[in-house]
Amino acid sequence: MAESVKVAVRVRPFNSREKDRGAKLVLDMIGALTQITDPENPGNPPKEFTFDFSYWSHDGFHEDENGYLVADNDKYATQRKVFDDLGQGVLNNAFEGFNCSLFAYGQTGAGKSYSMVGYGNNKGIVPITCDELFKAMDNSAGDIKYQVSFSMLEIYNEQVRDLLVKNNPKGGLQVRQNPKEGNFFVQNLKRVAVVSYEDIERRIEEGTANRTVAATQMNATSSRAHTVVTIVFDQISKNATGQETKKSSNINLVDLAGSERADSTGATGDRLKEGANINKSLSALGNVISALADLSMGKKKVMVPYRDSVLTKLLQNALGGNSKTIMIAALSPADINYDETLGTLRYADRAKKIKNKAVVNENPMDKLIRELREENEKLKKMFEGGGLTMDLGGREMSDAEKEEMRKKMKEELLAQMEFNAQSMMSWDEKVQMSQSDSSVGEQSEKQKKIQTVPHLINLNEDPMLSRVIYHFLEQVETKIGRKDADPAPNIPLTGLSILKQHAVIKTANNEITIEPASPGAKTKVNGMPLTGERVLKNYDRILFGSNHMYILVNPANTEKSEGTPDNVDWEFAQKEIAQAKGFATGFGSGLSKGNHVIFLEPEGAVA
Repeated sequence: MAESVKVAVRVRPFNSREKDRGAKLVLDMIGALTQITDPENPGNPPKEFTFDFSYWSHDGFHEDENGYLVADNDKYATQRKVFDDLGQGVLNNAFEGFNCSLFAYGQTGAGKSYSMVGYGNNKGIVPITCDELFKAMDNSAGDIKYQVSFSMLEIYNEQVRDLLVKNNPKGGLQVRQNPKEGNFFVQNLKRVAVVSYEDIERRIEEGTANRTVAATQMNATSSRAHTVVTIVFDQISKNATGQETKKSSNINLVDLAGSERADSTGATGDRLKEGANINKSLSALGNVISALADLSMGKKKVMVPYRDSVLTKLLQNALGGNSKTIMIAALSPADINYDETLGTLRYADRAKKIKNKAVVNENPMDKLIRELREENEKLKKMFEGGGLTMDLGGREMSDAEKEEMRKKMKEELLAQMEFNAQSMMSWDEKVQMSQSDSSVGEQSEKQKKIQTVPHLINLNEDPMLSRVIYHFLEQVETKIGRKDADPAPNIPLTGLSILKQHAVIKTANNEITIEPASPGAKTKVNGMPLTGERVLKNYDRILFGSNHMYILVNPANTEKSEGTPDNVDWEFAQKEIAQAKGFATGFGSGLSKGNHVIFLEPEGAVA
């Protein structure tokens, strides 16, 4: 059964730019009705539009002590109200097995990102939907197994960037079409398994940090790209015959970049080019919406131009396919933005005429896996056999055309193999891969700290046990001692000759000093006993007690310790460590002053 796209509009408060220019209110909302008055002709009756929901968030609220925006009257729409009307419907449809899409449209600075993502404690539709999804899973009864995967991308200057990875290929990721289903997909897009809301929240923060934003005159942090969050929600259960079936739902949450006029945003150079690409893709989206509206109204022979932009390719299923779709249009209330606001209202009015035919995505698991394998084998045989030799017109293809065909088939085969591998991988394997990926991200953060924060690196006679312990000197005072000390030290050590309060390292103005914390504490710096405060330099060798050897690295101060040999490589350092026999008997005895054990990481090494 065909179902119309649900459309909502939401008006925000005046921003600082509008207040500074003495802007006047041109919008009003009465129930589902939205009215806009032409500031050039205030005597004319307002233009009226009716939508599924009209949300008034312009005034009638206050901020509580926790930063939440609380309604003062029934007219004001809070973030929770918007979720209850729109986001909850997305969740209900997902549990029934339908594909769901929710996208926000509007001019630059109209408040799309606030509705979708939120700000501070006022969370938007995306985080609330994710939170409620896992709450519903936890509260569900029965033997249903749930699996949730997450991906996040942006379309910037007509190129697709994966927001869950730091480095994207030049030219962006490739958008390809599934030959069997006809839908477009992004090749090599990272999809991670998530097991809790905290997992998704961390991934959203990671992706948001990688988004492309820039300042325009209309918005200090304008989104310069379309952002698409996709949650794949699978429910695996057994039917009446005992056969295992999977009900799958793709939840697409889309934050479109703002439509804009160059004279309003003051865009020049790169910002102007970005704006042109943004408007190009939004115009293509408008053409798709108009064509779909014409089809829904009974017109024949209408071609829907999905291929005109990357955005419309990826939204094909949401707008004209198997999906229950909701659109929220963000509106500026100011007279100075009248033309843009009226354009947004007309855009939204066209969208509500679209009708989609959504069906439940349910497949027997064994059948699905068998079909994937058969498709894979079919592609392999075609590729190995050279594929087609004739084009569609029956003409013999040239060698160059055959080579191009083989290249395309190879790319299609690799994409299909990757898709199959992902589909047939067990859920536990996906979770393990996702968690392993998180640890890689943590390692990346660690590498950043290594390059900026002073730290101690351990040395050991066994090369395999060296450079595995890092102690970052982030505090003004770093205390070293036994773990049973009270208060507990920042760096707890155990073993021979370690006192409860053993030593203190102080960091101030890029200078690092060390001094004993207790009388008789056994500490040596470059083989010499520490008797009082001493300034440390890069690559100084420090021995705590009888068996804890460290090298100091201070990225902010490149001055090396006195007597440090230049161009010391890792092999040399290992020989020096192997020659030092003091780990059990007091390291440093017999070593002359200036004879240092040097630790240098090999280039590109990751600890």
